[in-house]
Amino acid sequence: MITLKDYQKRVLTSLSGFFRQCSRDGHPADAFLAVQRKNGRNPAPYIPVVATGLSREMPYACLRVPTGGGKTLLACHAASLAVRELLHAERGVVLWLVPSNTILDQTADALRDPRHPYRRALEQGAPGFPGLGSVEVVTIEEALRLSRATVEGQTVVIVSTIQAFRVEDTTGRKVYDQNSAFAEHLLNVPADRLADLLTGADGKPKPSLVNMLRLRRPIVIVDEAHNARTDLSFATLGNVLPSGIVEFTATPARSKQPSNVLHHVSAAELKTAEMVKLPLRVITRHPSQRDQLLAEAVTLRADLEKLAIAESQQTGEYLRPLLLIQAERVDACEGLRERIVAEFGIEKGEIKISTGKLDELKGVTDIGLPRSPIRFIITVEKLREGWDCPFAYVLCSLKETRSATAIEQIVGRILRLPGARTKRHPDLNCAYAFSVSDSLVEVLAELRQALESNGFTAAEAERIIIPVVQGTLPLGAQPQTVQFTHDELNLPAARTQVAELAGKVGLDAATGEITVFVPLDEDETDKLASCVRSPEAKAKLAATVAMVREMDKAFGGSGKTRLPSPYEQRLDFRVPLLCVEENGLLFEFESTFLLEHPWKLSEKDASLAPVYNPLLRPAGKAGYLDVGEKGEVKTGVAQESPDSDFVATLHQQVLQLGNKGDWTLEALVAWLDRHMFPSGEARHEITGGESAEFLRKVIRGLMAKFGISDVSVLALDRFRLRDEIEKRIQQHRDSERKVAFQTFLLPESMLTVGEERSINFMTMSYEPTWLYEGGFQFRKHYFGPKPGELEELTQHGNLKEEFQCAQFLDGLPEVKFWVRNLSGKSTSFRLQTSTDWFYPDFVCQLVDGRTLVVEYKGKDRYDSADSDEKRAVGAVWASRSGGRCLFAMPTDRDFSAVTSFVKRI
Repeated sequence: MITLKDYQKRVLTSLSGFFRQCSRDGHPADAFLAVQRKNGRNPAPYIPVVATGLSREMPYACLRVPTGGGKTLLACHAASLAVRELLHAERGVVLWLVPSNTILDQTADALRDPRHPYRRALEQGAPGFPGLGSVEVVTIEEALRLSRATVEGQTVVIVSTIQAFRVEDTTGRKVYDQNSAFAEHLLNVPADRLADLLTGADGKPKPSLVNMLRLRRPIVIVDEAHNARTDLSFATLGNVLPSGIVEFTATPARSKQPSNVLHHVSAAELKTAEMVKLPLRVITRHPSQRDQLLAEAVTLRADLEKLAIAESQQTGEYLRPLLLIQAERVDACEGLRERIVAEFGIEKGEIKISTGKLDELKGVTDIGLPRSPIRFIITVEKLREGWDCPFAYVLCSLKETRSATAIEQIVGRILRLPGARTKRHPDLNCAYAFSVSDSLVEVLAELRQALESNGFTAAEAERIIIPVVQGTLPLGAQPQTVQFTHDELNLPAARTQVAELAGKVGLDAATGEITVFVPLDEDETDKLASCVRSPEAKAKLAATVAMVREMDKAFGGSGKTRLPSPYEQRLDFRVPLLCVEENGLLFEFESTFLLEHPWKLSEKDASLAPVYNPLLRPAGKAGYLDVGEKGEVKTGVAQESPDSDFVATLHQQVLQLGNKGDWTLEALVAWLDRHMFPSGEARHEITGGESAEFLRKVIRGLMAKFGISDVSVLALDRFRLRDEIEKRIQQHRDSERKVAFQTFLLPESMLTVGEERSINFMTMSYEPTWLYEGGFQFRKHYFGPKPGELEELTQHGNLKEEFQCAQFLDGLPEVKFWVRNLSGKSTSFRLQTSTDWFYPDFVCQLVDGRTLVVEYKGKDRYDSADSDEKRAVGAVWASRSGGRCLFAMPTDRDFSAVTSFVKRI
């Protein structure tokens, strides 16, 4: 199985939660809002799809993943989640839509290859996200010959373009045309499904691929949805009667039919997960210096390759940086190649041209292997669609006038990080863009737009791009840093002035480097100028100050002086962890310590919630389903129920088409155990024997309670039964863990707090999914004036109480700096409760060196059992710290307790 990145697990957890709630109550709008609230956001409204053939109650969600985030891998897991959690089926039909035939061929080849991670993700899944088992992958042309046995024997993934389902398309006509291969698919169609099928001239259902799809209610996966999404596309999808639609895109639709963005992956999350090269360093030259720009780009690529060779010697990872050159015209490409060969001594075989007329990359499959000589690629408007190589590090645009589409596409090529692993040398973790222009500000705006088109927000794009001061290359130089010789630098004056500038400027006396963090005003610039002696040094320093000011303006700032954030000043922000001391060693207190409390599931009450009745399944829109005396599935047309819903109808239809199978009690026990504890996951302290005995008690109890003689009746409802049993087991687990948790809160427990086990926000990756967007200027937030995941207003336009708490902390004199602690992120401060991790809202460092942790609770939740546990573990963390740590839980906008805490010595 492939180990997923943390952010990928969060994406799939959101999607799984959405599907599960849709299956429980049939209302995707409610499920959509619930997932957003769980992710800590003011929920955006759910917008049903309005198109012929698509029910307003059909689950439809969009997952926004920027370029380099692994959309296709996530789509593989999404297909499995949809089949199991939405359809409640063992197998199904997945219609996988891609934007072009080129991408179709690439996707189909990857999904078919048993060694490819995509195929393994489809079949095997990943820890916590089971796969589909046996899978058949076909193109739309191959789907025209699908047998019924193939469709019923495993999950079938049909890879296609949306165009192939339009009647005016040649393939589209075949999709709708009568096809004898599908006659067997229409044998013994349930009576209540006949109305769903398209008829021929004789008024009978027409054997066709589209009718097979309408019968099987496919899951639709739309990869790169922004390229395939129109009103016509939705109408086309309605022709296949999908059971649900999941979009994957970097740029969701915002008008007409806006995308229902269920989960958004941020640039910070991708950077932390080692998926992308960031930041993007930008170098510009005036059009008169085009030759110099090209020379610098060629030199940079060569320098990067030297670093890559050293990296390979240390890690064994092969890496060959590529330079992508955007030529001025198509007819200039060959001449540019000859010039690079002549002027820089590059072998012609190392340079490939990729344009519409001449595409030397076509058929090249070994570009990532050591035997490939390719180091340069010359293009004009865009690279061949589907081309992707993480070795691409440098973009050099020699065109003064560029199309937004061309830059967007080429920038996307240089963002992926090879091997999805951070390199030891920091310069191999960045991307580089050289551009001909007499306006750096225009180039930065152009690149910001390109990044936004690759799925990054405007705020993220501003932080990703770092302009490089002219003359500061080669590698390793920082854009705000300038170096002086011993004779140029007046060290005593520099120490004095830098101290007076209060963190706005940094000094490295050993190297002679002065770093300008933020814009300086005229007086501050004069003070800094007194740090160097010669006119040339003063001019160099003034140019650096001017560059910082102009870049601040280019990124939406005022260009006026401000204080740098504590993080910019590289100030430590250490927070001690709550630990368990064993044999003189400290281990973070986490859930495994609660599992050491012995208990047996087999001895627990196996009765399920009173509302659960396996004989009363949710009503569908039409038809009935029952089990006859011989165990056969019986269906027929019935009067529509007033409380019918889309998902319930879907579940009935899946059951009608499914194979009954020979169910025994032990077979159902094995199925439930396998689906609740896939590959041993989530089993924790519960052994296989314990879970099997508990499941037998559940099944026998239900059969006795409802007078069920055939276990197949329960097997038909096995997905709902699984959910109910999982909830019951979790209740028992929570009860036992609560007992264990309470023992750790006792004064004599092994819990302790020590400086040797702590986190340091200075060395941690701060990975918010979004940044604060309001107008309040926070002065003390550790990572700058825009805290992560902090919302200012409620849906009704009132100030949120949590936001008011942040304002209060920011203005508290005793607080040196604070951070918005991000929930659910491994880089955040956390405390263990009896059920899960607790991520307090705010962590502060006080002026006197103590640490203050604040969790704000609304008045309606302050007295809940969950809040009681959080207060208890917070108090233990504070009490075991020897006075170095404080914990407070204010409520109802009353922050007096916080004030009294920090003033108490």
